[in-house]
Amino acid sequence: MKKEDLEKVVENFMKYFDPKVKVEVEEGETWEVKIDAANSGLLIGRFGETLNSFQHLIRLMASKLAGDSRVPVSVDIGDYKGKKNKELEELALQMAENVKNSGYGQTLRPMNSYERRIVHVALKDFDGIEAVSVGEEPYRCIEIKPKS
Repeated sequence: MKKEDLEKVVENFMKYFDPKVKVEVEEGETWEVKIDAANSGLLIGRFGETLNSFQHLIRLMASKLAGDSRVPVSVDIGDYKGKKNKELEELALQMAENVKNSGYGQTLRPMNSYERRIVHVALKDFDGIEAVSVGEEPYRCIEIKPKS
């Protein structure tokens, strides 16, 4: 599969939602598809749900272009994921500091697996605390507590 082919297919698909959309693909271990659109808020959706759906569809398109083999693809619209990742990392570190200082555990809001992974990675080297995923989907969340 060529980078240009994926760009063209995704751009043609996304033009149904925004005629002025721009698509850029970065090839690597995971193919990064970056989409810039005038109405990016609509394309991202509430809590990124629409973005996740687009990512699923674009993964299917990439697999077809690659001859039905699985291709790891990550889709971002208007740098939503980049901003969300930074926000989650800052929240996780702030909560971990609070837990470490107070000695009391705290539970974050329910998150999808991608968001929970960001928090776990941000806290893996934080001394004196542990982060544990608890609950069942779709209400699964992270509990940050002092290390025992």
